[in-house]
Amino acid sequence: MQKLNDVREAISYLNEGEIITSNGKDQFVMKNKRIYRYCDGTNFSLDIKDFSELYKNIDFYLYEEAVEIDDKKDEEYYRYYRK
Repeated sequence: MQKLNDVREAISYLNEGEIITSNGKDQFVMKNKRIYRYCDGTNFSLDIKDFSELYKNIDFYLYEEAVEIDDKKDEEYYRYYRK
């Protein structure tokens, strides 16, 4: 994951529609000038000023979904549809 320099950069990426994380489990997104935090089935939202104050000392990263390809299932799928 790409580490972001500070909370201002994190907000900049959120403004561009990106998803950021602080630990790989939580997700922060921006909707209608509010920043939403989603983690373990819970969520809350903050305005940009409150987010900046509360998270100013947190390390943020661009969120990247892990995509795992199961070679066995992939092979079975294509073997089935080649018939």
